Formats: sequence, C-alpha cells, structure tokens
Amino acid sequence: MTILLIMTIAFWTYALIDGWRGLKSIKALKEVQDHHSNQFVSIILAAKDEEKAIDQTLQSLINQTHEPFEIIAVNDRSQDQTGSIINKWAKSNPSRIKAIHIEVLPADWLGKNHALYQGTGTQKEMFYYSRMETFTFLTTLLTRPFHSLKRIKWTTFGFGFFKRPWTANKDYSNKGGMGIGAFNMLNRSTYEAIGTHKSFSLRPDDDLYLGQLVKSSGYRQRLVTGMDELSVEWYPSLSTAIKGLEKNTFAGLNYSYSLSFIAVSGTFISQVLPFVIFIVGSNDHRSLSAIAIFLMLALMVMTTRKLTHYHSLYALTLPYSALLFIYTIVRALTITIKNGGIEWRGTFYSLKDLRGKRKSTKQ
Repeated sequence: MTILLIMTIAFWTYALIDGWRGLKSIKALKEVQDHHSNQFVSIILAAKDEEKAIDQTLQSLINQTHEPFEIIAVNDRSQDQTGSIINKWAKSNPSRIKAIHIEVLPADWLGKNHALYQGTGTQKEMFYYSRMETFTFLTTLLTRPFHSLKRIKWTTFGFGFFKRPWTANKDYSNKGGMGIGAFNMLNRSTYEAIGTHKSFSLRPDDDLYLGQLVKSSGYRQRLVTGMDELSVEWYPSLSTAIKGLEKNTFAGLNYSYSLSFIAVSGTFISQVLPFVIFIVGSNDHRSLSAIAIFLMLALMVMTTRKLTHYHSLYALTLPYSALLFIYTIVRALTITIKNGGIEWRGTFYSLKDLRGKRKSTKQ
C-alpha cells in the first residue's frame, strides 16, 4: 500500500506541474488581440429533434456582429418541429440562413458527422482572420441538476490532465491537439486536406478527433477560453448526461477492453482510494493519502479556475465524481457489449463497424 500511495503522489506531482505549465498557455478570448476581418464565415450547425432549443440558437447566431456570414442549418432526420422552425427562419432570412433537410442516413456514417459534412458541401468558405488553420475555445456549460454539475466539474478536471488541451497551442509539436464540439472554426482548405468528415465518418468523438487530426497533419491551431462569449447547455439531467457520455467514453478508449480496465482501475486507485485510506487507513498511510489528496485537489482547483466559472469548492466532490465516471465507463462497456454497438439519437451503430472504421482512419 505504501508503494501504491507513493506512486499516486508521484503521478499527481507530475500532473500538477504539467497542468500548471500548460494552463498558462491558454488565454481568454478577450485577451487575444482583435483584428478586423471581412472574410466570409459559414456557420454550420446540425440539429436532430431540437425543437426546444433551435429557435433560440438561430436567434443568437443571427444577431452576431461579424460581417459577412451565413448560417447553414442542417435538420438531421428530426421527428419533431425542428425542421419547421429552421424553415421559418430560412424563409424570413433568405440571405442569411440556408436550410438543409436530411431524410436518410447513409451507411458508414454517424448522424451528426454526416449532417455537418452535408452542410460543408454548400458553404462558400470557412476562414478565421489569424494565421491559424483551426481555432476552438472552451465555453460555459450550462446545466440545472446538482449531480450533473458535479459531473461537469470532474469532466473538466479529467479533460485537463488526460487530454492536455494546451497541446493545441504548441506550434513546435504535431502531437495532441484539441477540438470542442460547441465551437470549431477552420479554413476550408484545411478541412479538405484532412479528408473532411469522410475520414472519420463513424467517430462519436468527432469534435476532439477533428482537432487532433488537424494537429497531427502539421497545421497550426489555437485553443482559448470563451466562457464570457459563448454558453451551451450540457445535458438537462444526470441520466441524459450518462447516456450521452456512453457514446464518447468507450470511443475515447478506442473500444478497447484493456484500456477500459486501465481507465477504471487507474481512476479508482488515483482518485478514490486515497480518500478511502485517509478515512480508514493507518496513520502513516493516512499521511501519504493526505499528500495525494492535496495534490489532486490543487490541480482540480487550478483547472476549474482556468477553464470554467464554477466555484473551486466543487473540488471537494472529487471522489463522488470519480465514482460516477467509473460507473459511466462500466455501464457503457456493458451496454455496448450486450447490444453489440451503441445507439445514439435513434440510430444503432454496430461495434464491428465502429472499430473497423476507426482502424481505417489510422491507416
């Protein structure tokens, strides 16, 4: 147990130093020098059964101040009034908003990826004023339930030390990279150079992979925080959050059983066990556990302050949130194995196809 705790302390010491250095490279959007630009920007959004939010979303987008721009709203096989609402906006703003309606999802495509790809086929151009080929930023995640809020805190924390988002800002390295689903901006030429969404048509983690693919292909990118400029609702409830993360969690582990086991055991040992030992362990072990707990809480507070607007005291919910993450992985793994794949937004994707497509993208 002593050796295990020392190894845990060593891990959190490295993660804290790495995080402290990396987070300093992530600036706030308001700190980035403003450059006037009149380059045309196409805003592409995919919506499936979003009648409760699509109206407000389009209202917000059309009220922006950048000129010139267009909005390409893709209705992806919605069964509610999403398509009608998009048509209403397109009819009243024909020069600004273009509506695309998808009735059938082709084979070997994830619905969202296909919808975005269809949207890019009609756009005029994608540009950002700087020399960066891609630009993405972290937003404020809105949620109402307390349990979902705690889940967001851990997700941000794990996102920091596991994905190391600051690698997006390292121009001297092609490793890492970052993409945020709520906001990804890139040049059309770069998008075509990496193979468009066709090259990762069945990846549930398409947003993150897009950024990583751009980075590994040698293009420059920037990640900034934009919590004051953009907010999106994460999930309306804890149950929907867990279900939504099912498609990304196992995918992020390359649909690997061994990586899933490592993730579960590693999370428990590094983030739950120190709290357990601190309560029931011997005095020597409690002292070592206290050091590990201090280091991980310090990293979580630092990450929370840099990447969110949430209160630092939520770091105290760490063991609960870590257990919730473990539950999410185990549940996703169990359901995926039982069903032979994942179901998302009313469409089933077999594990065989998901794994096969993932292998092909690496070749």
